[in-house]
Amino acid sequence: MSQLSRRTFLKLAGAAAGVSALAACAPPPAAPPVGEPAKPTEAPKAVAKGPIKLELWTFVNTHARWFRSMAADYKKEKNPDFDLNVTEIAYGDMHDKTQIALQAGGVGAPDLVDLEQGRFGGFLRGKGDVGLIDLTGWLTSAGYMDKLVASRQALYTYKGKTYGVEHALTPCVVYYRADVIEKAGVDVKKLVLWDDWIAAYKPLCKDDVVACSYLGHDLLLRQNDGDYFDKDGNVQLDTDLSINTMDWILDLARKHKIARQGPPGDAWWTAIKEGKYLSLPAQADWYAGFLKDYVPDGKGKWKAMPMPAWKAGGRRTSCYGGTGSCIVKYSKYVDEAWKFMQYSMLSVEGNVRRYLETHLWPPFKPAMEDKRLHAPDEYYSNQDMGAVFADVGPEVPAQYQSPYRSEMNSLLSPKWQDLYDGKITPKDTFKEVAEAIRKIMKEEA
Repeated sequence: MSQLSRRTFLKLAGAAAGVSALAACAPPPAAPPVGEPAKPTEAPKAVAKGPIKLELWTFVNTHARWFRSMAADYKKEKNPDFDLNVTEIAYGDMHDKTQIALQAGGVGAPDLVDLEQGRFGGFLRGKGDVGLIDLTGWLTSAGYMDKLVASRQALYTYKGKTYGVEHALTPCVVYYRADVIEKAGVDVKKLVLWDDWIAAYKPLCKDDVVACSYLGHDLLLRQNDGDYFDKDGNVQLDTDLSINTMDWILDLARKHKIARQGPPGDAWWTAIKEGKYLSLPAQADWYAGFLKDYVPDGKGKWKAMPMPAWKAGGRRTSCYGGTGSCIVKYSKYVDEAWKFMQYSMLSVEGNVRRYLETHLWPPFKPAMEDKRLHAPDEYYSNQDMGAVFADVGPEVPAQYQSPYRSEMNSLLSPKWQDLYDGKITPKDTFKEVAEAIRKIMKEEA
């Protein structure tokens, strides 16, 4: 949801009215100029000394654990008066409440917030203030811009302003059942192209065992230099490249007989445990942790490899997901929030610890060669998983942000099942959604 309905706004705002009525009558705390470090004179006098307690919102449990761990060490090493309260809120509720708070001038807003890349575009809608600190000046002056992967930072950059720092590079690879694939004599190093991959898996698919479930359309599109929007914000969903990519995905089941739709919820992990799916193509770094958590008895059975390319010499990865850490401009502690962001999000130690805890490959270049990221992983047959991610990392494609991305996803969401079932065609469906988004963009221009 890119814009909140009046009903949702009133519902969420009403729930907070009792505790924020007095605050709503006062002007919001002073914020530093966009993209510039906060100055002591710009903060309320009460902030200059005494305990500093920041509020951070996130929708990801692993992020919450990591933030709490980093905050505890920051308190010990940097500022004994620092405290960080980390609140986990369900994905939709957190983004809705954050948007409400920013639209209300910061009333009830946190100091720091994790914004998922698919919802971030909704915060850019309209002509008003985004409500987040533009980090461009800080990142540039401190030399961080050159240390961050530009293609990932593009997700939180709009009209030359960067509002967030990415948690993960999210390089996509193929997780595969090495105990089955390699035992069958398949040399995965020779699976360079998707055609090679299809040919190798066909003999292994029989009865109810298939190579994979349907692959993510946007992931394969980005791998092939496409996306739902281009760098100028133009809709690209209904291009020939996009339509042909979706037809190829559907052909994995209809023509090649090596794929089928995966079951929902826990049934998916049951199917994985039972060996019904031999590989998980185009899955991101963080999926490595999912397999460990949900398929613990898969230890020693799985490995990872680069994605096959569309053409010789082509890109062998894509990107999937992403979350940016942002500072709310209405915070009384903007300067301290920035210092904590440097300590956690923009340090080698912080990025290494996050990978070890969550399998999020760092988008922070100085951390990528740390030896702790390259230890043999017992679950993955003692494979150096860090080396796999590092190998494809430089090829991770850009994913262009748009204020209308979340709305496009909302329009597409109810149509996927009919696409899989053959009730509608990619060409007609993508054209319908693309035209609807173009109409909205024109009306709001």
